[in-house]
Amino acid sequence: MNGFVEFGKRLKFVKIHDLLEVFPMIVGFLMSIFVRIKYKNLWLICERPNEARDNGYWFFKYMCEYHPEIDAVYAIDSTSVDYPKVSKLGKTIPYGSLKHWAYYFAAKRNISSQKEGKPNAALCFILEVYLGLVKNRAYIRHGICKDNQEWINYRITKINLIFTSAKPEHDLMIDTLNYPEKNVALTGLCRYDNLLSDHEVKRQILVMPTMREWLRVISSDTLKYEKSKKFTDSEYFLTWSSLLHSEKLKNVLEKYNIKLLFFPHSTMQKYLGDFNCNSQNILIADARQYDVQQLLMESAALITDYSSIYFDFAYMKKPLIYYQFDYDKYRKGQYQEGYFVYKRDGFGPVVEKEDLLVSEIENIIENNMQMPLEYKNKVDDFFAFHDTCNCKRTFDAINNMK
Repeated sequence: MNGFVEFGKRLKFVKIHDLLEVFPMIVGFLMSIFVRIKYKNLWLICERPNEARDNGYWFFKYMCEYHPEIDAVYAIDSTSVDYPKVSKLGKTIPYGSLKHWAYYFAAKRNISSQKEGKPNAALCFILEVYLGLVKNRAYIRHGICKDNQEWINYRITKINLIFTSAKPEHDLMIDTLNYPEKNVALTGLCRYDNLLSDHEVKRQILVMPTMREWLRVISSDTLKYEKSKKFTDSEYFLTWSSLLHSEKLKNVLEKYNIKLLFFPHSTMQKYLGDFNCNSQNILIADARQYDVQQLLMESAALITDYSSIYFDFAYMKKPLIYYQFDYDKYRKGQYQEGYFVYKRDGFGPVVEKEDLLVSEIENIIENNMQMPLEYKNKVDDFFAFHDTCNCKRTFDAINNMK
């Protein structure tokens, strides 16, 4: 009965353009017969339609370099700015195309860093979860799961192999999110291999706030949590905007000749035009012009609220600060707290007020942008691995899928 209820909830996400995909899906299924003949061991890899920057890209790169005996194929929009770099590595196909459908059905392994990484998310969800016709999905993820995120519960996803990077995360998947133990692999994230390579670190602080579910689309939930349907009236906007106009921050950045990049979550980038600043040392960063991993590697310090991107930064053992001005609202409106308690387990100080945040920024600068020992110890205790073998472990786990 619960399955039918869940199915009914999912139907509201099916749009007209999804229904129009039924015919290409059927044709793609028929084409897959010939694709299987051509490719005996096909592994299909992707991220979002127009991206090759996350774990999918790094895993594809690893496959092309170390396992040419496997037919690795990457699905990406040919108009993407990332298309040239990924096409140089190996075979690509157009994301969401008829060919994508054919390769999706023919693949021995369907691998993505995004849960919706497939020709059509709505139709594939039905094929995978309710009809059980596709049972070779490896979700290599785009971040570490730290909260109780019901949308990734096994009863909803039926993912065949999901990847984790820390023992507490591994346990969360099994004990709370109901994954069978055989469906959970402890490997580390593929992109972490590159984080430990030699790279330049600039006198630059990266500010990366995550999204707010009730602001992603202006709706009745926006009014519920913000008392207004205008984004510029939201606590999120007013708080971050205040920081960008802080005279105290401006003086600190100028005093130490530090640059600060404000780079909101991808779903909040549409509001970028509402933000401005009063300092030449601050830049409002457009996601289309920057690679997130490159920014993480070249930045000396990070400020975030709840974004799991701080795990990447901690992996490099660089200092960070959590600015959590709306903690209770975030927990109520977005994700419930999981195993990771920021004030207990965090890799940097937690602040709720702007003045304290700017003071902590100055402390980091005066400490030569070094992560304090107490937080380095927490990093060592948290991660299951701290090396450049994450792609190899991921490959081994996927290769051993039954």
